[in-house]
Amino acid sequence: MNLHQAAELIAHRRSIKPVDMDAEKSISSETWDTLIECANWAPSHGHTEPWRFIIYRGDSRNEIAKALQDAYQAETPADEFRPEKHEKMGKNPLFSHAVAAIVMTPGDNEKIPEIEEIEAVACAVQNMHLAASAAGVGLFWSSPAACYGENFAQSLQLGSKDKCLGLLYIGYPKEGKAWPKSVRKPAADKVIWK
Repeated sequence: MNLHQAAELIAHRRSIKPVDMDAEKSISSETWDTLIECANWAPSHGHTEPWRFIIYRGDSRNEIAKALQDAYQAETPADEFRPEKHEKMGKNPLFSHAVAAIVMTPGDNEKIPEIEEIEAVACAVQNMHLAASAAGVGLFWSSPAACYGENFAQSLQLGSKDKCLGLLYIGYPKEGKAWPKSVRKPAADKVIWK
């Protein structure tokens, strides 16, 4: 791959919402292995490799849907609770072929700040997202407040230092669904040269 091809792949990456995914179209074992391997090549300070993915497929998607709904209900004040949001949390995991809980498990080196561990996980997700885009597989990183709380952490059986950083909805776009196009403001507007 040359620089131009890499730049094209990066620009091709798009978020595909779960409702636009085909839950019935399977992702091959080879594709899964490649996506996970690409995530594994993210940079991390001190080689802590803090990324973890708990992947729910098939009927286990119901577990993550219920965990989301339960966490939302337990942690949302009654006057802020929205039944339609609760219902959506129960449906979204079933629209995609799989849902991965994105988990940060910090390394043993306490000199490495937590923010650097979180950044490393974000890099792993970006690697996976780029690889998925190359394979025609859609991803959507969702971060509802419910996935950051203690209730959801318990449902994932996370360690005391682990943090859930959101959910990845993974699946092929529905047949006939065009790959989204997007634009960005000029990159030069976001750089200061000294």
